[in-house]
Amino acid sequence: MDILEIIRELKHDEALREEMRAILLTEELRALPEAFARLEESVAQLARRIDEMEKAFDRRLSKLEEGQAKLEEGQAKLEEGQAKLEEGQARLEEGQAKLEEGQAKLEEGQASLRTEVGRLSQVVGGTVEDDAASVIVTVLERKGWRFISEPAAAQVNGEIDVLQRVEDPDGNGATVIIEAKTRLRPADVRRFAANLNGLLVDAQVAERCFAYVYGLRLYAGSVDAAREFGFGVLCPDGERAPAVERASAA
Repeated sequence: MDILEIIRELKHDEALREEMRAILLTEELRALPEAFARLEESVAQLARRIDEMEKAFDRRLSKLEEGQAKLEEGQAKLEEGQAKLEEGQARLEEGQAKLEEGQAKLEEGQASLRTEVGRLSQVVGGTVEDDAASVIVTVLERKGWRFISEPAAAQVNGEIDVLQRVEDPDGNGATVIIEAKTRLRPADVRRFAANLNGLLVDAQVAERCFAYVYGLRLYAGSVDAAREFGFGVLCPDGERAPAVERASAA
């Protein structure tokens, strides 16, 4: 199942979404909707209290029309009502602030959920290294190259995500090395370039090689950075830029 299929499944399967929420959301995040509801109820109660005070205030105003003798008493009650109204307004503003804070936390939780869903989709659909290995097979087979070894990671002084021996159409051997990232940024390319010679020496690559970088998502500048170092660029759609042949560092 690929990532798009998982997303479509999530859109149509409420039970699956609930199960994922139960797995991915922390207890604090799951409690947010209930806290949000309590806050809404508090704001509603406060609004009702303000409405009641406003009605009481109107009644006081009507009493002022009963006579000049009650003017001072009515004025005092009016000031008292205004004070309570201001207090209620202050509480309402405080409630609105808490409501906005709760909304921000809810949005943060939703963003965290989207991140976790993306990670889960990656696990279910295969690792980024597997994707990179699959893409390089397709790219080089179209060019008439033959694969001598299966793609594999190399545990050296610094990990190589994909290392594979190939032959060109003329039968000349070479090694392909790939640095795979879920999100490929220019900084990732530069870091790979700084470590490449050491990785080739540690992996005992004694022949010409072609170095690639792969990203499920390519950030701006990553392709230009790769071309600067002679790296090929791979993505799920195929080859964005070819790799430049380089001599072995061994």
